[in-house]
Amino acid sequence: MNQSQQLLDISTNALLHLEFKKLDKRLTLTEQNNLLVQYLKKIIKNDRYRTVKKSTKSWLLRGRKAGVCLESILNNDRERILQTSSTDLYRFVDLIEDIEAQLHTQVQYSLAHNINLKARFGKVLVCVVDEDLTSSFDDDGLMIKSTQLLFIGSTEHKDIFSAAIDQSGYFQSVIAYEDESHLRVELFRL
Repeated sequence: MNQSQQLLDISTNALLHLEFKKLDKRLTLTEQNNLLVQYLKKIIKNDRYRTVKKSTKSWLLRGRKAGVCLESILNNDRERILQTSSTDLYRFVDLIEDIEAQLHTQVQYSLAHNINLKARFGKVLVCVVDEDLTSSFDDDGLMIKSTQLLFIGSTEHKDIFSAAIDQSGYFQSVIAYEDESHLRVELFRL
């Protein structure tokens, strides 16, 4: 996990921690800052996050100042990190991970004429169909050409697959082929 992703995880989890605490009772600004500071102190001590220790300490120090809203600082930094680290490539990987989680499968990669239709993980077959997936993204992670996803399975699972693609919101999808148990979708950058 790179530094941007770690900072994104830390800020998101800290803000979620605060939101859950707010459900219990109404918190003053000082109480909110103290909760976030305590959360960040644990992160600084964790060796897993040593590469982002400096940035985390910066949040910690700013949160200790009187009259500062650490929640706003974390929200602003989180949005900035999202803008810089969420390239099309990251979003594509997130989409694939989401499909795998929802369908309890593993997405395969193959050329169209080499797909093994019997190589299913779980009850479905999901495959990225592309001659060279790396050529679909440039050096900055932006999608420069479309790629296709093939689904083979039950109608129920096909609906889950379609919903996962539609919910991503980052790619335009066009149905290349569909029948009762097959769906082939072409993804384009929005």
